[in-house]
Amino acid sequence: MKVEKIEQHTPVPSVIPQPSDQERAAAVKSVSGLVRAFAWSIHRPPTERRVSEYRTNIHLPRTYLATKGEDVKHVQCGTDINRFVHAHYMESPAIEEEKEWTNFVHEDEVVTRRHEYLGPDPRVAGYFFDKSGEIHIRWWDSFLKDQWMDNNKWTLNVAMDPSGKWVVEED
Repeated sequence: MKVEKIEQHTPVPSVIPQPSDQERAAAVKSVSGLVRAFAWSIHRPPTERRVSEYRTNIHLPRTYLATKGEDVKHVQCGTDINRFVHAHYMESPAIEEEKEWTNFVHEDEVVTRRHEYLGPDPRVAGYFFDKSGEIHIRWWDSFLKDQWMDNNKWTLNVAMDPSGKWVVEED
């Protein structure tokens, strides 16, 4: 008579244990640090592609914290969003606009670029897709140590996925 060994499998818990506030704070700090580290400087061409999967609008602030409003432009499906944003901010603003705005890079009358009104070192930290599918840019300024989007400051929320890994949770 042959005896077969039956292996017992430990059941996977169906409920993920809730992390403590300290663990969540550490995860937010870690994920935020990674987002800032990978933010690309707007005055240099992006090295990675971020392709739009559908037609939508993108909100492009004119100044730091969008104090002078924003431009809303249409983005086609298949457009590289990073290149689109870079090209927009490398253009010169209208002459009447730049006289009233604070230029963080220089004050003399040389050729200015739109990114010079966003802060001393504006970097694209990512994008936020609102409920209607429109794109908002998450900015990180490494000189000011400030993160902003449109006319507000932004923070990342994290949650634990079913596998126990921390993921960014959108509002």
